[in-house]
Amino acid sequence: MRTFELRVYKLRTKEALDFYMEQIYPRHLSSFPLFGIEAHGFWTAREDVEPRLFVLASYAAGEEPGEVVRRYMRSTEFAEDIRNFDVSDIVGVESTILIPSTSSPLQ
Repeated sequence: MRTFELRVYKLRTKEALDFYMEQIYPRHLSSFPLFGIEAHGFWTAREDVEPRLFVLASYAAGEEPGEVVRRYMRSTEFAEDIRNFDVSDIVGVESTILIPSTSSPLQ
């Protein structure tokens, strides 16, 4: 069974959020599979007062998400994905490992 993670990125400005959501994350969709990462979707909250991006990702069974992310972030693929983006515009990242209920369609 894959391990699911909800990641919440807090960005410095709405413009940084828009660039991250419209440019950076679509690039990740091509490189993630090389590292066993699957993105299931990314969203913003309707009434959010902070510029945040919510991402549901999963990792291959038996993989430690934190280690996979560290390996990915050291890669040339990641460096290419984040070109033209000031990473200091990401002011916080929250990670929650999710445990599916027995009736969950995603497991």
